[in-house]
This record gives sequence, C-alpha cells and structure tokens, in this order.
Amino acid sequence: MSNITLPFKDKEFTTIYADPPWLETGGGKIKRGADKHYDLLKTSEIIAMESEVKRVTTDNSHCYLWVTNNFLPDGLKVLNAWGYKYKTVITWVKPTIGIGQYFRGMSEHCLFGVRGVFPYRLDERGKRMQGRTIINAPKQEHSKKPNEMRQMIEKVSYSKYLELFGRGKAPENWIFWGYESIND
Repeated sequence: MSNITLPFKDKEFTTIYADPPWLETGGGKIKRGADKHYDLLKTSEIIAMESEVKRVTTDNSHCYLWVTNNFLPDGLKVLNAWGYKYKTVITWVKPTIGIGQYFRGMSEHCLFGVRGVFPYRLDERGKRMQGRTIINAPKQEHSKKPNEMRQMIEKVSYSKYLELFGRGKAPENWIFWGYESIND
C-alpha cells in the first residue's frame, strides 16, 4: 500500500477518522491479531500518506487517529506528520479481555488533533458540542470500532467526514476509503 493516492478532490474533507493497520507483531506462530485479517503497514508507510491526507483535507480540520498501545509514540508522529496538533486521547473501554503480551488489552485509544483554527461545533443556541474522553462499549468483530465513536465525532466535528481504512458500508454522511470499504 505504499505510494497511496486517495481518489478524492483537493480540500474535500473537514474531518478525517483513521484506523491504520499498524504493524503489530508477536504472539508466536499462531496469527491472532490484525495480520490474520488484513495486510499491515509500517509506520513509515502511514506517515508517507502525509501529502495525500493534507491534499484532501481542509487547512482547518480535525483528525481522529486510532492507535494500538504498542504504537502510541508512532501515532503521535503520524498525527504530527499529517499536520495535526495533538489535543487529547479518547479511550474505548471494553468489558472483556483481549490479546496482549505483558498485559491483556481492555482498551483502545484514539488520538484527536486539530490543524489550523478549527473549533468544535456549536448547537442552535451557540453552546459547545463537546464529547467525552471515555467510551464504554462492547467489542464486536475484529477491528470494528464502536458506533458511539462515530456519533461523538459527528457531535463535535464538522462534516464532510472521511474514514481512512474503513471497512464495510459507509454510514450516511461518511465516505470510506480502504480495501474493504463500500460507499453508496
């Protein structure tokens, strides 16, 4: 997936939501993680998407970037390379234990960053539309993120929404890009 070209117009999206296939390794001979489901990318390949991400997003925009615990420092590098200033982390707390090495995972993290001057949405009375930094939701099939996250993004950030590495059918108001994405 190196030399990725996104099939979108320049400055088309104001909010980007990405769940890159981080190059997770370990676990011995049995494939139980992401590499069992799809091809993985090196951090350098994700960073190399910089020019395309900057091309298709507006100068003032929001980025939500999922990162595994192992790749938290790399996630911050990607966010910065893509032109976003880190603001906070949103944590998805799961009710069941997952895989892991030293610790069995029960959480995933999404980094939030802002490029330029792009405030949160306001409601009809001019009040801030704020999200939360914790989402409590059950796990679903591999790599599927909770619907509550996308709902929170729609509450806090302006459309037009692009999900990179999206899987399945894009919901209304969203465009998905990825190997397993379907847009109507």
